[in-house]
Amino acid sequence: MKIAEEVAREDDQVAGRPHASGSLSGSVAAVRFDLTVRYPAPVHGVAAHVREHVRERVRELTGVSVENVDIDVVGLVPAQRPAPRTGEEDRP
Repeated sequence: MKIAEEVAREDDQVAGRPHASGSLSGSVAAVRFDLTVRYPAPVHGVAAHVREHVRERVRELTGVSVENVDIDVVGLVPAQRPAPRTGEEDRP
């Protein structure tokens, strides 16, 4: 499930390290994720994107077809904001 976790982390709206569990039967897998999403990203949209991305990338990387991806959003964290400018960057 480590590959699925790394693939899920490729989405910038996923915060922290996702936890994945699942099952494999031959070359078909089912995966369940616990994800933390960066607020105010749309939770439904993030889940849909992660679901599709995991299906595609895991198949590309391993040849395993991921038939089912269940996602539990277990937390929301504020999106990281850029550091405020102090104006000192512009001084020679």
